[in-house]
Amino acid sequence: MAAPVADKIILPLDTGNTGKKKRTQTRTVGADSVHTDYVIVEDKRSVTGSYQANSTALTVPAAIHNGTTTGFLWFYNPIGSTIKVQMNRAILGDQFNALAVDLLGGECRASLFTFTGTGSGALVTPSKHDSTDAASQANIRTASTGLACTLGATIFSIQYQTMDLITGGAGHWAPDRFVYSHQDKADQIVLRAGEGIVFWHAVAVTTANRRLYINLDYDEWE
Repeated sequence: MAAPVADKIILPLDTGNTGKKKRTQTRTVGADSVHTDYVIVEDKRSVTGSYQANSTALTVPAAIHNGTTTGFLWFYNPIGSTIKVQMNRAILGDQFNALAVDLLGGECRASLFTFTGTGSGALVTPSKHDSTDAASQANIRTASTGLACTLGATIFSIQYQTMDLITGGAGHWAPDRFVYSHQDKADQIVLRAGEGIVFWHAVAVTTANRRLYINLDYDEWE
């Protein structure tokens, strides 16, 4: 993306009230009507829609995924799409759903990937931030069926929580929660057509008693 270029606007003489107008707000101060400058912050992107999606419960297996044919979630911009997809935030939460000793933290990894083909795996339907937004063009699937994926660089990874037992009883484990986000939109991940992010299980654990939830917040723009 090209860097912004500083520029200026020269206002013409306005003796006949035909020149460019400067937008202000008017209010009364004492006996006078005064004009106050104000700023409207606009996104330089032409956003077509903003969306959130929830994976529902995903089983963390004992054995690892490979991220291409096995994984938790494939979030991608389909080939032939007319927009860019920008991931604003990912929230991951995990918890045990049964009593089990598992001292291994394991690893959930989020990696970039490229692909060919058309996905047909189970589709997660996102919700719109605004009901008037266009239908999302991005795909979120719990299986990579129909896609030939090639893994790229890892964006981030987390360890799941662990569980141990004490003779005569067991402790309590609150759900684990991890948030990946950037305040500056320039730092957020942009996916072009044929690009995506896969969430996958990269380090083995000893039980399959964990459940993982992945929540995504993203924009689409032209």
